[in-house]
Amino acid sequence: MEGMELKPQFDELQKIFDRCIKHACRVLEECIATKTARLDPDQRQEQERLEYNRIADELAELYLHHSVLSDLRFCYSEPAFLWEGGFFEALHADEKKKYLAFSVSSFDYSQYERDNTAYDAELPYFSAVVNIVVRERYAAYLRQREISLSESAPKSAIAVPPIAETENPFDSILTDEQIAYLAAAVNDVKMFNVSLSADELKAIFACKPQAIVRSNNNRLVAFFFSGLSSRGLITPNWQSVIANHKLFLSKDTSRDKYINQSDLSTATNYIRDVGVEGKYATLEKYLMQVKRL
Repeated sequence: MEGMELKPQFDELQKIFDRCIKHACRVLEECIATKTARLDPDQRQEQERLEYNRIADELAELYLHHSVLSDLRFCYSEPAFLWEGGFFEALHADEKKKYLAFSVSSFDYSQYERDNTAYDAELPYFSAVVNIVVRERYAAYLRQREISLSESAPKSAIAVPPIAETENPFDSILTDEQIAYLAAAVNDVKMFNVSLSADELKAIFACKPQAIVRSNNNRLVAFFFSGLSSRGLITPNWQSVIANHKLFLSKDTSRDKYINQSDLSTATNYIRDVGVEGKYATLEKYLMQVKRL
Protein backbone atom coordinates (compact mmCIF):
# COMPACT_ATOMS: atom_id res chain seq x y z
CA MET A 1 0.00 0.00 0.00
CA GLU A 2 1.49 3.34 -1.02
CA GLY A 3 0.44 6.94 -1.45
CA MET A 4 -3.26 7.53 -1.71
CA GLU A 5 -3.93 3.80 -1.26
CA LEU A 6 -3.12 4.36 2.43
CA LYS A 7 -5.54 7.25 2.81
CA PRO A 8 -8.74 5.25 3.50
CA GLN A 9 -7.04 3.36 6.34
CA PHE A 10 -5.71 6.60 7.81
CA ASP A 11 -9.14 8.24 7.54
CA GLU A 12 -10.72 5.44 9.53
CA LEU A 13 -7.93 5.44 12.11
CA GLN A 14 -8.31 9.20 12.43
CA LYS A 15 -11.97 8.72 13.40
CA ILE A 16 -10.90 6.50 16.29
CA PHE A 17 -8.36 9.04 17.51
CA ASP A 18 -10.88 11.87 17.10
CA ARG A 19 -13.51 10.15 19.23
CA CYS A 20 -11.09 9.51 22.07
CA ILE A 21 -9.59 13.00 21.87
CA LYS A 22 -12.90 14.83 21.63
CA HIS A 23 -14.30 13.17 24.73
CA ALA A 24 -11.20 13.85 26.84
CA CYS A 25 -11.00 17.48 25.69
CA ARG A 26 -14.65 18.07 26.52
CA VAL A 27 -14.18 16.67 30.04
CA LEU A 28 -11.17 18.91 30.72
CA GLU A 29 -12.83 22.01 29.30
CA GLU A 30 -16.04 21.49 31.25
CA CYS A 31 -14.04 20.85 34.43
CA ILE A 32 -12.04 24.09 34.28
CA ALA A 33 -15.13 26.07 33.29
CA THR A 34 -16.98 24.72 36.32
CA LYS A 35 -14.06 25.38 38.67
CA THR A 36 -13.73 29.02 37.60
CA ALA A 37 -17.39 29.90 37.02
CA ARG A 38 -17.81 31.69 40.36
CA LEU A 39 -14.38 33.34 40.47
CA ASP A 40 -13.73 37.00 39.75
CA PRO A 41 -11.60 37.76 36.65
CA ASP A 42 -8.28 37.96 38.53
CA GLN A 43 -8.93 34.71 40.42
CA ARG A 44 -10.05 32.97 37.26
CA GLN A 45 -6.94 34.12 35.41
CA GLU A 46 -4.68 32.84 38.17
CA GLN A 47 -6.48 29.49 38.37
CA GLU A 48 -6.26 28.99 34.62
CA ARG A 49 -2.61 30.04 34.57
CA LEU A 50 -1.85 27.33 37.14
CA GLU A 51 -3.82 24.83 35.05
CA TYR A 52 -1.92 25.85 31.91
CA ASN A 53 1.41 25.38 33.69
CA ARG A 54 0.32 21.92 34.85
CA ILE A 55 -0.57 20.90 31.30
CA ALA A 56 2.70 22.33 29.97
CA ASP A 57 4.61 20.18 32.47
CA GLU A 58 2.66 17.08 31.44
CA LEU A 59 3.36 17.77 27.78
CA ALA A 60 7.07 18.21 28.45
CA GLU A 61 7.10 14.85 30.22
CA LEU A 62 5.25 13.14 27.37
CA TYR A 63 7.57 14.53 24.71
CA LEU A 64 10.60 13.63 26.82
CA HIS A 65 9.57 9.98 26.96
CA HIS A 66 8.17 9.73 23.42
CA SER A 67 10.54 11.56 21.07
CA VAL A 68 8.92 9.77 18.11
CA LEU A 69 5.84 11.93 18.74
CA SER A 70 7.63 15.30 18.61
CA ASP A 71 5.93 16.26 15.33
CA LEU A 72 2.55 16.34 17.06
CA ARG A 73 3.36 19.68 18.66
CA PHE A 74 3.21 21.21 15.19
CA CYS A 75 0.18 19.42 13.75
CA TYR A 76 -2.11 18.74 16.73
CA SER A 77 -4.67 21.24 15.42
CA GLU A 78 -4.83 19.62 11.98
CA PRO A 79 -8.15 17.77 11.45
CA ALA A 80 -6.18 14.96 9.78
CA PHE A 81 -3.02 15.11 11.89
CA LEU A 82 -2.43 11.37 11.46
CA TRP A 83 -2.15 11.80 7.69
CA GLU A 84 -0.76 15.34 7.50
CA GLY A 85 1.83 15.09 10.27
CA GLY A 86 5.10 13.18 10.45
CA PHE A 87 4.10 10.75 13.20
CA PHE A 88 3.59 7.72 10.95
CA GLU A 89 6.83 8.29 9.06
CA ALA A 90 8.72 8.37 12.37
CA LEU A 91 7.61 4.85 13.29
CA HIS A 92 9.73 1.76 12.76
CA ALA A 93 8.78 -0.50 9.87
CA ASP A 94 7.15 -3.12 12.10
CA GLU A 95 5.13 -0.41 13.89
CA LYS A 96 3.91 0.95 10.57
CA LYS A 97 2.76 -2.52 9.56
CA LYS A 98 0.62 -2.73 12.69
CA TYR A 99 -1.22 0.49 11.79
CA LEU A 100 -1.79 -0.65 8.23
CA ALA A 101 -2.99 -4.09 9.32
CA PHE A 102 -5.25 -2.94 12.15
CA SER A 103 -8.92 -3.77 11.71
CA VAL A 104 -10.72 -0.53 12.52
CA SER A 105 -14.00 -2.34 13.08
CA SER A 106 -12.39 -4.29 15.94
CA PHE A 107 -11.82 -1.19 18.06
CA ASP A 108 -13.96 -1.38 21.20
CA TYR A 109 -14.38 2.05 22.74
CA SER A 110 -15.67 0.64 26.03
CA GLN A 111 -12.49 -1.39 26.33
CA TYR A 112 -10.44 1.75 25.70
CA GLU A 113 -12.43 3.62 28.39
CA ARG A 114 -11.60 0.89 30.91
CA ASP A 115 -7.91 0.99 30.00
CA ASN A 116 -6.59 3.69 27.69
CA THR A 117 -3.46 1.62 26.96
CA ALA A 118 -5.50 -1.39 25.82
CA TYR A 119 -4.64 -0.84 22.14
CA ASP A 120 -1.03 0.30 22.49
CA ALA A 121 0.27 -3.12 21.40
CA GLU A 122 -1.84 -3.16 18.24
CA LEU A 123 -1.49 0.60 17.57
CA PRO A 124 1.92 1.65 18.94
CA TYR A 125 1.83 4.86 21.02
CA PHE A 126 -1.96 5.11 20.68
CA SER A 127 -2.57 6.31 24.24
CA ALA A 128 0.42 8.66 24.14
CA VAL A 129 -0.79 10.26 20.91
CA VAL A 130 -4.23 10.81 22.41
CA ASN A 131 -2.73 12.24 25.61
CA ILE A 132 -0.49 14.66 23.72
CA VAL A 133 -3.12 15.93 21.30
CA VAL A 134 -5.66 16.33 24.12
CA ARG A 135 -3.21 18.39 26.16
CA GLU A 136 -2.04 20.50 23.24
CA ARG A 137 -5.64 21.34 22.32
CA TYR A 138 -6.57 21.95 25.95
CA ALA A 139 -3.60 24.28 26.35
CA ALA A 140 -4.76 26.17 23.24
CA TYR A 141 -8.25 26.35 24.77
CA LEU A 142 -6.82 27.83 27.98
CA ARG A 143 -4.88 30.42 25.98
CA GLN A 144 -8.05 31.38 24.14
CA ARG A 145 -9.94 31.77 27.45
CA GLU A 146 -7.23 34.11 28.69
CA ILE A 147 -7.53 36.14 25.49
CA SER A 148 -11.30 36.30 25.82
CA LEU A 149 -10.94 37.57 29.37
CA SER A 150 -8.53 40.30 28.34
CA GLU A 151 -10.79 41.27 25.43
CA SER A 152 -13.67 41.89 27.81
CA ALA A 153 -11.73 44.73 29.42
CA PRO A 154 -11.83 48.20 27.79
CA LYS A 155 -9.04 48.67 25.26
CA SER A 156 -8.04 51.06 22.55
CA ALA A 157 -8.36 50.22 18.89
CA ILE A 158 -5.53 48.26 17.34
CA ALA A 159 -2.83 50.36 15.74
CA VAL A 160 -2.40 50.47 11.99
CA PRO A 161 0.74 48.59 10.98
CA PRO A 162 3.61 51.02 10.48
CA ILE A 163 4.84 51.70 6.98
CA ALA A 164 8.43 50.66 6.40
CA GLU A 165 10.78 53.62 6.59
CA THR A 166 13.45 51.91 4.50
CA GLU A 167 13.15 50.19 1.17
CA ASN A 168 14.46 46.87 2.47
CA PRO A 169 13.85 46.25 6.21
CA PHE A 170 14.62 42.53 5.85
CA ASP A 171 17.92 43.25 4.05
CA SER A 172 16.58 40.80 1.50
CA ILE A 173 18.72 39.77 -1.44
CA LEU A 174 15.94 37.62 -2.90
CA THR A 175 15.25 37.96 -6.61
CA ASP A 176 11.76 38.10 -8.09
CA GLU A 177 12.24 34.52 -9.29
CA GLN A 178 13.19 33.35 -5.80
CA ILE A 179 10.23 35.16 -4.21
CA ALA A 180 7.85 33.53 -6.68
CA TYR A 181 9.36 30.16 -5.76
CA LEU A 182 8.97 30.89 -2.04
CA ALA A 183 5.35 31.93 -2.56
CA ALA A 184 4.74 28.43 -3.90
CA ALA A 185 6.46 27.06 -0.78
CA VAL A 186 4.31 28.92 1.76
CA ASN A 187 1.18 28.00 -0.18
CA ASP A 188 2.22 24.36 -0.42
CA VAL A 189 2.39 24.00 3.38
CA LYS A 190 -0.60 26.34 3.97
CA MET A 191 1.48 28.61 6.18
CA PHE A 192 -1.17 31.34 6.15
CA ASN A 193 -4.96 31.43 6.10
CA VAL A 194 -4.89 32.50 2.45
CA SER A 195 -2.65 31.75 -0.49
CA LEU A 196 -0.11 34.42 -1.41
CA SER A 197 0.85 35.57 -4.86
CA ALA A 198 4.46 36.40 -5.66
CA ASP A 199 3.61 40.12 -5.58
CA GLU A 200 1.94 39.77 -2.17
CA LEU A 201 4.96 37.97 -0.72
CA LYS A 202 7.28 40.56 -2.26
CA ALA A 203 5.24 43.28 -0.54
CA ILE A 204 5.62 41.46 2.77
CA PHE A 205 9.40 41.32 2.37
CA ALA A 206 9.25 45.08 1.76
CA CYS A 207 7.13 45.42 4.95
CA LYS A 208 4.38 47.00 2.91
CA PRO A 209 1.81 44.17 2.88
CA GLN A 210 -1.21 44.51 0.66
CA ALA A 211 -3.24 42.88 3.45
CA ILE A 212 -2.44 41.38 6.84
CA VAL A 213 -2.64 37.59 6.69
CA ARG A 214 -3.09 35.17 9.57
CA SER A 215 -0.55 32.51 10.44
CA ASN A 216 -1.87 28.94 10.42
CA ASN A 217 1.20 27.83 12.37
CA ASN A 218 3.62 30.26 14.05
CA ARG A 219 6.30 27.58 14.12
CA LEU A 220 6.16 27.16 10.36
CA VAL A 221 6.57 30.92 10.04
CA ALA A 222 9.63 30.77 12.31
CA PHE A 223 11.07 27.79 10.40
CA PHE A 224 10.61 29.61 7.09
CA PHE A 225 12.18 32.94 8.07
CA SER A 226 14.97 31.41 10.16
CA GLY A 227 15.78 29.17 7.18
CA LEU A 228 16.10 32.20 4.92
CA SER A 229 18.22 33.98 7.52
CA SER A 230 20.59 31.04 8.05
CA ARG A 231 21.19 30.99 4.30
CA GLY A 232 22.10 34.69 4.28
CA LEU A 233 19.05 35.71 2.25
CA ILE A 234 17.52 37.99 4.88
CA THR A 235 18.65 39.70 8.09
CA PRO A 236 19.38 37.71 11.27
CA ASN A 237 17.03 40.20 12.96
CA TRP A 238 13.98 38.91 11.06
CA GLN A 239 12.01 38.40 14.29
CA SER A 240 12.13 42.07 15.22
CA VAL A 241 11.34 43.11 11.63
CA ILE A 242 8.18 40.98 11.61
CA ALA A 243 7.15 42.17 15.08
CA ASN A 244 7.93 45.86 14.59
CA HIS A 245 6.08 46.04 11.28
CA LYS A 246 3.16 43.91 12.49
CA LEU A 247 3.25 41.73 9.39
CA PHE A 248 1.15 38.74 10.53
CA LEU A 249 -1.77 37.91 12.77
CA SER A 250 -1.27 34.96 15.08
CA LYS A 251 -3.42 31.84 14.88
CA ASP A 252 -3.45 31.20 18.62
CA THR A 253 -4.55 34.66 19.68
CA SER A 254 -7.42 37.02 19.03
CA ARG A 255 -8.39 38.35 15.64
CA ASP A 256 -6.50 41.60 16.15
CA LYS A 257 -3.36 40.23 17.81
CA TYR A 258 -0.19 40.48 15.76
CA ILE A 259 2.64 37.98 16.04
CA ASN A 260 5.18 39.59 18.35
CA GLN A 261 8.85 38.91 18.98
CA SER A 262 8.10 36.72 22.00
CA ASP A 263 5.82 34.52 19.85
CA LEU A 264 8.55 34.14 17.26
CA SER A 265 11.26 33.47 19.84
CA THR A 266 9.14 30.74 21.44
CA ALA A 267 8.37 29.20 18.06
CA THR A 268 12.05 29.28 17.08
CA ASN A 269 13.05 27.54 20.31
CA TYR A 270 10.53 24.76 19.57
CA ILE A 271 11.84 24.07 16.08
CA ARG A 272 15.49 23.85 17.12
CA ASP A 273 15.02 20.49 18.82
CA VAL A 274 12.71 18.72 16.39
CA GLY A 275 13.43 16.64 13.35
CA VAL A 276 12.68 17.99 9.89
CA GLU A 277 9.51 16.04 9.12
CA GLY A 278 6.08 16.62 7.63
CA LYS A 279 5.50 20.18 6.48
CA TYR A 280 8.91 21.18 7.84
CA ALA A 281 10.56 18.70 5.48
CA THR A 282 8.54 20.17 2.60
CA LEU A 283 9.66 23.70 3.47
CA GLU A 284 13.25 22.55 3.89
CA LYS A 285 13.27 21.20 0.33
CA TYR A 286 12.19 24.58 -0.98
CA LEU A 287 14.72 26.43 1.16
CA MET A 288 17.54 24.17 0.02
CA GLN A 289 16.65 24.85 -3.60
CA VAL A 290 16.03 28.61 -3.45
CA LYS A 291 19.69 29.69 -3.50
CA ARG A 292 20.22 27.71 -6.69
CA LEU A 293 17.73 29.81 -8.63
